[in-house]
Amino acid sequence: MSEQDTDNTAQAAQVAALGFPSPLLGQDNLRLRVLYNKDGLFALERPARVLNGPHPWHVNLPNIADAINEQLRNDKPEMLRLGLDPKNPVQAIFHTDPGIAGVALFASGAEATAKARNAFGSSIWRLRFEIVATGGPAEDEAECDLPVARHNNLPVALVSITTGKKTSTRFRRLERLGKFNIWEAETNYYRADQLPVHAVELGIRICGEGRYAHESPVFMSRLKRGWTGDREFELPLYEAPSAYLAELTLEDGTSIKADPPKKLANQIKQIRKRFGQ
Repeated sequence: MSEQDTDNTAQAAQVAALGFPSPLLGQDNLRLRVLYNKDGLFALERPARVLNGPHPWHVNLPNIADAINEQLRNDKPEMLRLGLDPKNPVQAIFHTDPGIAGVALFASGAEATAKARNAFGSSIWRLRFEIVATGGPAEDEAECDLPVARHNNLPVALVSITTGKKTSTRFRRLERLGKFNIWEAETNYYRADQLPVHAVELGIRICGEGRYAHESPVFMSRLKRGWTGDREFELPLYEAPSAYLAELTLEDGTSIKADPPKKLANQIKQIRKRFGQ
């Protein structure tokens, strides 16, 4: 490795987060934590309501890949210090539902992109989600392997034995907290909306997930006895589905972990206060 390459590697390792000024990823200025950066592959900690990359179901939502590439075209130093090259547009490796925060993986360059997408498509990675939900089976472990298909006309997924594609999600209950349960859900390949679709099939209703479970979010007024706020103007503790991609494990055993969004972590804290042992 040349002295220049060593310097570039050292600079890339020092980049702790990438900045996205408004309106690139919405109305707010955002800084997304860098979780991993090696061999043309890097991961960011993605908030809810933002896509990894463009998706035909959500054309009006901002996406991180396009936001990075726009800043690369303007030679933003922070992007260059990460080791990204304006001549090699960044690509998202896989998509998760826009409401689900957590690990988001990207590649720079055709070779790194092809290698990563082949690994993901070969089902040799492991995606581990954590969710807060009501309902579910009595057992602490359950699996749903029903095939998932895209609706012919609507931007939704559905279970279909005839047109669906094979995938499975394994659920394990981590905590029982009154009517709430904290689950982890694992899969080796993720299809659009797979997590909420498979969860509903098992009776697991993710809090705040309105598309499939039609489940309302969690409000403090429903957790705290004697709550004296104004219910008419009360906001939920977390305004997205209570789920995030907590960990991505690559084929070599590398584990890329994200923290829960702050508001989701607070929601879990409040539930534990009310229902914990």
